[in-house]
Amino acid sequence: MLRKRVIVDTNALLIPGEFGVDIFEELEVLGYEHVIVPKVVLNELDRLRQSPYLKGREKIAANIGYSLVIKYVQDREPEPYRCKMTINEEGEGEGGRERERDIDIDTDEWIVKLALKLKAAVLTNDEPLMRKLSKAGIATVYLRGENRLEEQ
Repeated sequence: MLRKRVIVDTNALLIPGEFGVDIFEELEVLGYEHVIVPKVVLNELDRLRQSPYLKGREKIAANIGYSLVIKYVQDREPEPYRCKMTINEEGEGEGGRERERDIDIDTDEWIVKLALKLKAAVLTNDEPLMRKLSKAGIATVYLRGENRLEEQ
């Protein structure tokens, strides 16, 4: 039986810091059992939080998002009622290990390809990415009304 999976985009990891929404709890409410954070997303979030150009709420949100992923992955004890989270190493499939290239990676394209391969939905509020996902027939989860996640 396939577990319901969702890939999390960089801007979705800013939601807890910007809006105070527990995205992991909301994803569980929507029935997602496996949250996947691509390594390219985690790297992008790390660059954001270390950027000298990012200030104020956005920098705080980047720090919160990064910390939540690391804490969630490291501190999770197997509990049957909680969703599983993995950090995907740029891979094809679960636990894939395809190495990140030293060139610019189009994170949106990577997410679309990974979502198609894994048959996963994507959590994002990025309008251009949402359009790409829609064209590819991929389910999208997004922030609705600044207080909950919704699926389309």
